Amino acid sequence: MHRDLRAVTRPTQVGIVFPPRPAVPQPERMETIQSAHSRLRFDSLEHVTTPDGSGRVSVRLEWRGESYERTVSCLETQQSIIKAASEAALIAMLASTEGERTQKIELEVIGVKAVKAFDGWVVVTRIHGSAGVDTYQLLGAAPCELEADLPSAAVKAVLNASNRVLEQRVAR
Repeated sequence: MHRDLRAVTRPTQVGIVFPPRPAVPQPERMETIQSAHSRLRFDSLEHVTTPDGSGRVSVRLEWRGESYERTVSCLETQQSIIKAASEAALIAMLASTEGERTQKIELEVIGVKAVKAFDGWVVVTRIHGSAGVDTYQLLGAAPCELEADLPSAAVKAVLNASNRVLEQRVAR
């Protein structure tokens, strides 16, 4: 049995008032809005194995048209590589705040772990931070499908954990 729903549901006025739609930003203003609230973006990651069997991970982040690249040495184990990637991302992130009108921000990677879940991977990172009298306990996560992508997921987990706090501190 098929009913015509138009006959059953008639529009009624209930007293709901919707606010006016905000004006669409003009293209020249759009650039200013995006740059004022932009976040650090993950640009690239390079993992190099050295002849002595160790390695190094370089992470490049981009913010406001500038690149911040940092490198951290590591052992050639999965855990050491993702920890180096997360630490390099954090060091590059802190480098991006130098010269900003903000209190000194201190961030430290407490831990990073890759977990196999649902036929994929999730990298979880915990970061401790402080700025002046404020302290932060931050947690970030990022998924990936392949084990080879774990270092990139570690960088994204760091950004997920700390970008919002960093953006708020720099905007003050």
